[in-house]
Amino acid sequence: MSPKKKSMLLFLVVALLLVLSLVAVFFLNSHNEQGEIARIYQDGKLIREVSLTDVASPYEFQVEASDGGYNLIRVEKGAIGIKDADCPDKICQQRGMVSDTGYPVTCLPHKLVIQIERLTAASDGIDAVVQ
Repeated sequence: MSPKKKSMLLFLVVALLLVLSLVAVFFLNSHNEQGEIARIYQDGKLIREVSLTDVASPYEFQVEASDGGYNLIRVEKGAIGIKDADCPDKICQQRGMVSDTGYPVTCLPHKLVIQIERLTAASDGIDAVVQ
């Protein structure tokens, strides 16, 4: 076999392995996700969990703060945000609707945090056992 044919064969094998690896990663990730959930915390305590995957039509609900204030939360398919609040700075409102897990929606005056998490098949079970 000539050196040119060997290098071409090696290139094809590497390219095939790369394509198969990408397909496997995509297949495993797409079948492992079970949706997204928004966890709403106030004063550091979980007060509500909202599925963002199962939203048939957008809806809103209100969360009362311990100081008498409120946050009006809007939920849409795949996204959540604070539509209205009576906090002085309204930074939480300006954040808009959020659909990624990277940055939570936070209202510091009302001590409210909304964190989006992706659920996977493994997230329902035990990750590790520590003794």
